[in-house]
Amino acid sequence: MAAEGFTMFADTLERAATADVWEVGVAYVRFAIDHRPHFEVMFRPELYRVDDPSVRSAHERAAAVLVSSARSLSPGPEHDRMTTIAAWSLAQGFTSLWLSGALPESAGGDPEALARSMIRLVFGAMRGGPADR
Repeated sequence: MAAEGFTMFADTLERAATADVWEVGVAYVRFAIDHRPHFEVMFRPELYRVDDPSVRSAHERAAAVLVSSARSLSPGPEHDRMTTIAAWSLAQGFTSLWLSGALPESAGGDPEALARSMIRLVFGAMRGGPADR
């Protein structure tokens, strides 16, 4: 299940990355909502064999897109790792809040629109303003 999930996740992120770097975070959220059982297993390594070659390969593909996308938002090479962690934390945290129903908007809101606005606000501010990109 983890290998299948990471493969679908990597495919989704790769498609989003070719369109717009901002959309990678939105694709992350949408994937989690649309494929919740896969998503929940994927981020619980105690539920699968992390050394399985099919898991490792798909996981690396997904991670490469996330790292590359975050790097393009980073204010400079010395901040690449922290930008990647911040972007991942933002997407993962928002996704967890949404899926748990902790956000009032979860009841009937648009997760993609909210994620898109939040991502642009946070990472746009790093680059001098949300409208910069």
